[in-house]
Amino acid sequence: MTDATATTFVLPAKLPWQSDAPCVPEPAEPLDPTTVHIGRIAVASEIREISQLGATLRGAVDVPLGAALSMELGTGQRVDAVVAWRGEQDVGVRFTRPIDVMALITRQLVAQPADRRRMPRVEVRAAAWLRKNERFLPATIRNISAGGLQLEGDTLPVVGETVQVFMEGLGIPPGEVSWRHDRLAGVRFERELSWQAILPWVKEVHAGRTR
Repeated sequence: MTDATATTFVLPAKLPWQSDAPCVPEPAEPLDPTTVHIGRIAVASEIREISQLGATLRGAVDVPLGAALSMELGTGQRVDAVVAWRGEQDVGVRFTRPIDVMALITRQLVAQPADRRRMPRVEVRAAAWLRKNERFLPATIRNISAGGLQLEGDTLPVVGETVQVFMEGLGIPPGEVSWRHDRLAGVRFERELSWQAILPWVKEVHAGRTR
């Protein structure tokens, strides 16, 4: 069994390219491992982000643009993909058919020890309100995990400031701003949110998008 990782599971039906979140700090936790198959060659890699349409891989995947490959998912499924872009450390691949992201999230939870099971990071893009003194300011939750969330908004608190975020369907504990860049900020919760609290809300958000 393994603990929760820093891999982001993307619910919106989009390609999870890193350009969507510039200058976000590197996570301290490891990423989900995967094996990439290029012809008869198997290469160890890691999944930085994954959606139903594609993934961003971290590791020595030395293949040209447009090359065909397949990668192993946590569910045991092998999915075919095409290399869409290459960076210094990352490679973006586009799946030839959509995958079930909720099944991957559930599998990641099941793979963790029961006594320390934690919700992985999930990209949701959900509307929220940020309380500042007696005012409530609109914001967007870009992603959420057991330990914190990432906010986007025009009026965000500074690093070190305590913040309270409100949203429909999920009670969020107070937290402290751990980093800030332009319209983005990372919030670390004062206490962890249990996976039992987050998972039903994530499923509801996902169901609303797939109706």
